[in-house]
Amino acid sequence: MKIAIVGCGFVADYYMLTLANHPELELVGAFDRDEVARRRFAAHFGVTMFDSFDALLSTSGAELLLNLTNPSSHYDVTKAGLLAGLHVYSEKPLAMAIAEAEELVSIARERGLQLAAAPCSYLGEAATALGREIATGRIGEVRLVYAEMEDGMVFRERHAEWQSPSGAPWPSRDEFAVGATLEHAGYYLSWLCAFFGPVVEVTAFAARCFDDKGTGQPPEELANDLSVSCLRFSSGVVARLSCGLVAPKDRSLHVIGTEGILSLTEAWDYASPIYLRDVTGHWQTRPAILGKVFERLARGRPLRHWFGRRLAYARGSARVPGTSSRMDFARGPAVLAAAVEAGRPLEFGADFALHITELALVAQNAGDYAMPYRPRSTFSRPPVSAGGGLQDLEHGGAVGKRHDRTVGEAPR
Repeated sequence: MKIAIVGCGFVADYYMLTLANHPELELVGAFDRDEVARRRFAAHFGVTMFDSFDALLSTSGAELLLNLTNPSSHYDVTKAGLLAGLHVYSEKPLAMAIAEAEELVSIARERGLQLAAAPCSYLGEAATALGREIATGRIGEVRLVYAEMEDGMVFRERHAEWQSPSGAPWPSRDEFAVGATLEHAGYYLSWLCAFFGPVVEVTAFAARCFDDKGTGQPPEELANDLSVSCLRFSSGVVARLSCGLVAPKDRSLHVIGTEGILSLTEAWDYASPIYLRDVTGHWQTRPAILGKVFERLARGRPLRHWFGRRLAYARGSARVPGTSSRMDFARGPAVLAAAVEAGRPLEFGADFALHITELALVAQNAGDYAMPYRPRSTFSRPPVSAGGGLQDLEHGGAVGKRHDRTVGEAPR
């Protein structure tokens, strides 16, 4: 399928680096409103650049538009793409307002177009393996999930020096104005919704803990840098998701069932380790004495929740960035393209993207909503099943091979 990119900033490099995993996607052109960004992108990747967005939409021949612009432009760019008759895959969030996201979904539905949004990490091997362990009853009936999406105090780091492989600067002002929750909560929200169905009730709290992010922006231009959301899913599972830029870096997930606990160390790694402990949090080892030894070693140590039995699962062969974001960013667009070409609905399509966007917006701006909040969006796909689930992952033959190649060495 022919694709086009709008927005040639920092994240665009991650898509370019992982497009090699999906030769069925043919990049026919790109556009950025910043001339410097256009020249930099063209020089580094050898991409055909268009002088205007309208020209790209009307003359590139693209069928699928990748909207990689800054969040404030997501709604306008996606809407223009849909109205031009293109399927659209957007970076997160789908829009900066729930009503705008709803409008985009309506336009896509009315025109028979596919619409989806990042993140696509729920299609990764680690997420799929975890989902299958849950569905097969490995830990009994799931009752509670703790999800951490803490990125640490990046505003105290030398973020002004961070660059992508092509030389695009990390968009610090956008990151701090949009907020860590809108930028990152979707990673685990998408996993949890894929596993347990739509959220039916949210109780969230958000705050700005630091008024100075080192960018010169006044406090009123900065988003909340902490959110905590308590979620109730249609399946009855409850979860707590924390997201922010204050607490030490921690992107772990703990799924507590009636018969055991599954823990995953890193949401941004498609090959993240997964550990199994019994329902009391003890090691499941033979002989038992080893479990007791390791429990004693684990006491008081920061990594104590990783002391458990590491589960084996098939890694993929996809190339991923050699950074903390070890994910196949182009897998989402590839899955969308495969659905279009097969003439079938996209499992995690427009309704799913809208639901994740609504949840993230409510968490980021919790003070603007009465709590508990009952989402007005939902999606019809059932939770992941023991028979496999997350079926779109099979696209591209990524299952069953080692996940051991990295490309690019950009920070972050």
